[in-house]
Amino acid sequence: MLARTTQPLTGSGIADLVAPRWSRAGVTKALHGLVESGLVTCMPAGRANLYTLNREHVAAMPVLELSHLRATLIDRISAAVRAWPTAATAVYVYGSLARSSGNSSSDIDLLVVRPRHVRESNEKWSSQLIRLTDNVHEWSGNHCEILEYTVVELQRLVKRKDALILSLRRDAQLIAGQRVRGLLEPR
Repeated sequence: MLARTTQPLTGSGIADLVAPRWSRAGVTKALHGLVESGLVTCMPAGRANLYTLNREHVAAMPVLELSHLRATLIDRISAAVRAWPTAATAVYVYGSLARSSGNSSSDIDLLVVRPRHVRESNEKWSSQLIRLTDNVHEWSGNHCEILEYTVVELQRLVKRKDALILSLRRDAQLIAGQRVRGLLEPR
């Protein structure tokens, strides 16, 4: 949490931000260790302590880089997709990665909107998807699940009020291509 802000935070404020994954006692113990190592500074403020990341510490840069893993992964996926010889109409990330709630066992969920003129059985197209799945696993250690539809197929799912569409409307983020208007916007 401290890597994501330059503002001092109280221990209880940090505990609130990381709950329920971490207990207050666990946060307090971790903060004491980080202060002892010099990576975090502690300033008394009345009855509370204010904590900040010591950005001059030799370990601060790696910590800052680790705090941006999600954005780095999304940037890599986006760059890989934009380099495809056969461009996708759109690519969205959704699920735990889009919600910033993933962990080492979470799948990386992608919706790839296939161009109308490209058949699902097209070998070049399929090899792009397989390569992306492999790359995402190499970059993150997480398995990549790709859902692939054309705009027409997505329209059918909308008409059926498919649960997938509700999920996509809730948290899908466009990372490449053109927004599929009228399909995935929240209603």
